[in-house]
Amino acid sequence: MKKGKENGVKVEVPRIFPKGLKIFIIGGGRACKALLETIMGDASMEVLGLAEINPEAEALPLARQLGIPIFEDYRVVLDMPQVDLILNLTGDKALEKELRDLLKKRGRQTEILGGLGGRLLWGVLGRKDYLAWTDPLTGLFNVAYFYRALEEEIERGMRYGSPFALLFMDADNFKDVNDRLGHLQGDRVLKAIGDAVASSLRSADIAVRYGGDEFTAILPETQVEGAVKVAERVRKKVEGLGDSLGVSPLSLSIGVAVFPLDGITAEELVRRADWAMYQAKKMGGNRVFRLGVGKEPPAFFRVEDALSLVSQKGEKDKFHRSHSEVVSKFSVEIGKALGLNRAMVRLLRVAGALHDIGKAEVSFGEGAWNYKEHPLIGAYMLRHVPYLRGIVPMVLYHHERYDGKGFPKGLMGKQIPQGAQVVLLADKLHHFLEHEPQWRVGDLLKALDEAEKDVGAVDPQMIEAFREALKSRPQDQLLLAF
Repeated sequence: MKKGKENGVKVEVPRIFPKGLKIFIIGGGRACKALLETIMGDASMEVLGLAEINPEAEALPLARQLGIPIFEDYRVVLDMPQVDLILNLTGDKALEKELRDLLKKRGRQTEILGGLGGRLLWGVLGRKDYLAWTDPLTGLFNVAYFYRALEEEIERGMRYGSPFALLFMDADNFKDVNDRLGHLQGDRVLKAIGDAVASSLRSADIAVRYGGDEFTAILPETQVEGAVKVAERVRKKVEGLGDSLGVSPLSLSIGVAVFPLDGITAEELVRRADWAMYQAKKMGGNRVFRLGVGKEPPAFFRVEDALSLVSQKGEKDKFHRSHSEVVSKFSVEIGKALGLNRAMVRLLRVAGALHDIGKAEVSFGEGAWNYKEHPLIGAYMLRHVPYLRGIVPMVLYHHERYDGKGFPKGLMGKQIPQGAQVVLLADKLHHFLEHEPQWRVGDLLKALDEAEKDVGAVDPQMIEAFREALKSRPQDQLLLAF
C-alpha cells in the first residue's frame, strides 16, 4: 500500500491493484479524460460507469467510445454492489459526504477517493508513477505538477469563464530554523507546514511544495474575496504551529493572484502572486497581500532577454557591460580550477553574466529600491525560468561573505552556495583589474593577492585552489582582452 494525503488525512492508495478492479467515476472533466486515456486497454481494471450532468464534459466522447455507461445521477452507484472503488473527481465534498453516509446505511464498504487522494490514484493508475508528481518530504504535489495543473486550470477558465486563484507562500525567516535547530528539524517543520496548508484547503484545491520553504496552491472556482479568506486560514493555521514545534514564531508570507483579473497566462499569474508574496515579506511577513490593479511587478526573464538587457545597459555604461562579461569569464576559470563539472561551469558562465541583473532599469514600486536589494530582485526575475533556476542561488547570494557579514541573508562559511562564492571572487578580481585593457595569468595572480587582503570575504581554500591552478600556466598567457 502507498500512503497519500487528502487534506492532511492519510489515505491508502493501492500500489498494485487486484486483477479485475471495478471503478465508478464521478465527474467527467479533464482529470477523468486523462484517467480514461491512461487505462485504455488495461484488462486488469474496468470502469463500470461515469456520472456527469454536463453534456459537454470533456471525458464524455471518450467514455462513449469505450462503451462506458454514462449517468446523470451519481447515486446509481448505490445499486452497483460489484463496485470496488468510487473515484470522485468533482471536488465536491458535500457530495462525497452524502455518498459515504448512504453507503454506510446500506452496509457497503466501498472505498471513496476524492480530492488529492483521487489525483494520487489517477497518477498511480497512469503510466507515470505518481512519485514523479509529488514532493517526497511533504507528500504534496511538486513544481512539475504545479505548472501542468496551472495550464489546465487556465484552459478551463478560458473555455468556461470560471475564475480561480493562485497562492504563493513562503515561510518567514526559515533559514533561522535550519541554523538554530538543524536540517532534520527544519524538514520536520516543512512537513508540518505542508500538512497545515493541505488541511486548510478544499478537496478540489491543489497544494504544492514549490521548493525549499515555498508552497503554492491553486484554488478552482475562487474569486478574490474567497482566495484571501483561504490564505488567511492557512496563515493562521501555520502561525499556530510554532509552539508545538518549538520554533515560535512560525509564519507565512502569502501572495494572492486571481484569474482572469490578475492575468490570463501562467507567467502573469505566477509573477503577480510571487511579487505579492515578496511585498508581504517586505512589510514584515506573516500577512496576506494582493497587488492592486495597475501595479505591475518586474518581468521574469528569458536568458536571451536578460543578456540583451545587460548589453543595452552596457551601451550607456561601458564598464557595466564589460564587468558582466569579465565576471562571466573569470567565473568559468575559477570553476575549472576547482574541478567542477561541465554543467556547473556552464551555470557559472551565465551566473557571472547575470549576477547584477537586479540593477536593471525596471520599476520597483514606491521607495522600494536600495543597493542591497538587487540580489533579491535579480533572483526573483530569474527564478521561474526552468533552465535558469540553477543560477538563482548564485545570483541571490553573490554578496554573502565567508565571515557572515554580507547580504542579503548574512550567510556564513559553507552555508553560502559554492557558485555564489565563485561569482563574488570573480567580481572582486575584476574590480582590481578594471582599468587594464587585457588580462594575463600573471595579472590575475596579482589580483588574487589583493582579494586575499579582504579577509573574510571569500573562502580562503577557493583562493588558494585558484592560485595553484594559475601558477601551473604560463604567466604571460592572455585570458581576456577588450
